[in-house]
Amino acid sequence: MRGKRSLKRRGATYGLSVRTVILVTLGAGAFASPPSWRILFLLLFGLYIMVWVRLSAQAESVEIVRRYRHRYANHLQVISGWLQLGHSERAEQYLMEHALTSVHPGIFRGLPLRWTYQMVVLDAYAESLGRVILWVNPEQIAGTYMMLWKMRLVLRTVIPQAKGNITVRFEPRRFVVEVGDEGMDPFPRKHIKGVGWAHQNGKVIASWGNVKGD
Repeated sequence: MRGKRSLKRRGATYGLSVRTVILVTLGAGAFASPPSWRILFLLLFGLYIMVWVRLSAQAESVEIVRRYRHRYANHLQVISGWLQLGHSERAEQYLMEHALTSVHPGIFRGLPLRWTYQMVVLDAYAESLGRVILWVNPEQIAGTYMMLWKMRLVLRTVIPQAKGNITVRFEPRRFVVEVGDEGMDPFPRKHIKGVGWAHQNGKVIASWGNVKGD
C-alpha cells in the first residue's frame, strides 16, 4: 500500500513538473519571440491553461467517485460479515447508524450544480481524513454564491481538526455547522467574516446567514 501511494505521489510530482516546464517554455517563447509569433505563443499558453484546469477537474471527479465506491465496498463488507455470522440485528444496526448516514449521494439530487459539486468535493475531503459530514435539510438550500463560499471556508477550517462527525444544517438563507469540541479550538484562529462561532454543550458551532423572519 505504501509503495502504491509513493508511486502515485511521484507520478503526481512528475506530472506537475512537466506541466510547469511546458508553461514556462510557452511563457518564455511569448516573451522572446517577435510580435507576429507572440500572439501564437499567448494563444497556446491560454489554451494549455484551459486544458490543465479541465483535466484537473476531471481527475478530482474521478477521485471522488473512487472514494464513494470504496466507502460502499467497506460498508457492504461489514454488513455481509455480520449476516454471515448470523447477527442480523447487528447488521441492521450498522446499516442504520453508519451506512445510511455516510453514503448519501442521492441527497444532492435537485440541488444547483455549483452546490452539488462543492458538497460532494467537501464530502470526499472529509472522508479522506476519516470524517463524515451529515447534511441536514439540503432541500431547503436557497443560497447564493456567498453562502456557498462561506460554507466551504468553514468546513475547510473545521474538517482537519474534527475528531468525529460534522453536521451541516441548512435553512433557506442560513447554514449551521456543528462538531464535537474534542481536538477543536473553541474558536478557530482563522477568521471568516460574517461567521459566528459558539461553544455550547461540548460542541463548536459555526453559523452564517439570517434566521428566517429577520
